[in-house]
Amino acid sequence: MQWSSLAGARLLLEPFDGWGRSIPLDPAVWQERLYPLIRGIKNGEHDGGRTLTEIATELRIAADLFEEYPDGSADALRRIPCAVDASRTPQVLREIAEHLEGWRHDRHTWLTTPLTTEELRLRFPRFDQILPIFWGQDGVAISDDMQGATTEDGIRMYIDETHPYCPWELPSVVAECYQAVALFHDEEQMDRFFCREAMTGGSGTEDLVDFFPLFAQRCIEHLRTEHHPLWEPTKR
Repeated sequence: MQWSSLAGARLLLEPFDGWGRSIPLDPAVWQERLYPLIRGIKNGEHDGGRTLTEIATELRIAADLFEEYPDGSADALRRIPCAVDASRTPQVLREIAEHLEGWRHDRHTWLTTPLTTEELRLRFPRFDQILPIFWGQDGVAISDDMQGATTEDGIRMYIDETHPYCPWELPSVVAECYQAVALFHDEEQMDRFFCREAMTGGSGTEDLVDFFPLFAQRCIEHLRTEHHPLWEPTKR
């Protein structure tokens, strides 16, 4: 089984991954910790993202693999955390799977549980790659070869590297630009999220509050000038 086969399970269990961390045995503890991520995944289902049922299936597969490879040596189990008591990992993973399959939210908990960095990060899968690679530390858009280049030059570089796959890539980038503008209302929030807590991104010489609308606009302009029309009605 390939490593990517359990990507959804790995995403959900990320809060318990890392040195010195593991999945608590007490369901009340892991349910509270996972609630924002579960809510974010559930919300993303409406946009065609992974479903809770799909992730539950992956967790059951992981549980079976842990029974076969108790030391977690199977390639597909990399970055899948164990339970505090490693011998109970299959049981705990199946408990989480069952929790996902029967998950129902109540309005009060949904509205009063704060948004977390992990949950919001689910909304920016493309920025998670683009911002660090192009505008993060040592990013290609701010490298020595780009000295003197403007932020718009960096945006053009990204669009040029995306071309000719722009119709499949750029609309989602535009959507993430406007999600950022809608969710984060000032430069301090944007900088803390996109450049520190959630990802190691950047925005060149522009403030993020100006960068995102500019990025979106240049993507839209490119699609209109280089890929028009993107769609035509079926002739009847």
